[in-house]
Amino acid sequence: MTEERRNQYRDIFEEQLLGELHLHAEGRPVTVRHVEDVSPYGVSLLADGFVAAGSGITLRYQHGTIDIEVMGTVVWSAVVGSEDVVRLGISLHEDDMAPNVNFFNAITA
Repeated sequence: MTEERRNQYRDIFEEQLLGELHLHAEGRPVTVRHVEDVSPYGVSLLADGFVAAGSGITLRYQHGTIDIEVMGTVVWSAVVGSEDVVRLGISLHEDDMAPNVNFFNAITA
């Protein structure tokens, strides 16, 4: 595992999201298995397939009438158990925090 870098509040997920979360890394779709935690500044999740640190990502959350997209960068990536499952640490872009806050509020509701 990696050294903790975030000092902001985050929600830790015990259960799956109500809606659908789509991840695209460098333009290719990556299946999200589970969101581990989230804040308006970043997300930690488990995904299928390797995504390198430094990769640009797009996360899109859809649930009912909610459809929110945020962008970020993979800060760290670690293989979990098998080569097919990867834990990702994603830093959300902070240049416009409004979408990040909306994303955070939507998936933690």
